Amino acid sequence: MIGNVHVTPEIILAASVELDLLADRLAGVAALAGPATHVLPSGAEEVSLLAANHFNHAAVTHDKAIAQGILELHHAAAILRSQLAQYLAEDATSAGIVTLTGAPFNSIVA
Repeated sequence: MIGNVHVTPEIILAASVELDLLADRLAGVAALAGPATHVLPSGAEEVSLLAANHFNHAAVTHDKAIAQGILELHHAAAILRSQLAQYLAEDATSAGIVTLTGAPFNSIVA
């Protein structure tokens, strides 16, 4: 029937847990690999200093992008949990109205 949505809360919660775990794995890998991306100049001459500065600037940009990705993964997981809680609350309200009146929720609201 058109308009019916089948929601399996366990699957949505599992997806949010997977997103959090992915963010945690990414944070762990970034913590281990981060120091390797920052370099010291190989010498004291201008070229070595400029090259190291260039690589370190790229490493900082990469670190910021990884941190943003971790934040967004955690945020997406939190949004999934929040939306699921809101959906379940509204579904329980609708079920209560149907139980009390015996009529579909849309016919009462309209």
